[in-house]
Amino acid sequence: MRKLPIRLLISLFFLTSISLLAQDKMDKSTSHTMKGYLVDSMCGAGMAKKAPDEAMAKAAKHEKSCALKESCQDSGFGLMSAGMWYKFDENGDKKALALMKKTKKNNAIMVAVTGTHDGDIFKVTSIKEVKSLGSKKETKKM
Repeated sequence: MRKLPIRLLISLFFLTSISLLAQDKMDKSTSHTMKGYLVDSMCGAGMAKKAPDEAMAKAAKHEKSCALKESCQDSGFGLMSAGMWYKFDENGDKKALALMKKTKKNNAIMVAVTGTHDGDIFKVTSIKEVKSLGSKKETKKM
């Protein structure tokens, strides 16, 4: 009789653990869209060390000519959103470079980026230029 409650508890613990692991994997692989400023990685990583408002102000002032310098361009690209830095994967770098070369804007290049997170890397599936960031809530995740 005593073994039944123990077996039941062990079974519940096991099922709960499996459920949490599956949910964690789904959260990481769920595609989502974020808005922010497109910045090269060399400059963006430094901006991310600032307070969120200061990081966003610096990202807004960041110039296209800087991002297209060979050393900055070779560092790759990422998204500055709500004062947080999101580095792109290789595919995202290619898409960002194409957009950076195409845009007529000289700074404050705002984009909507769709993809998934893999650790510290944002795996980009699409990137497009947008007119404004909108609300602070919208800046982080759409």
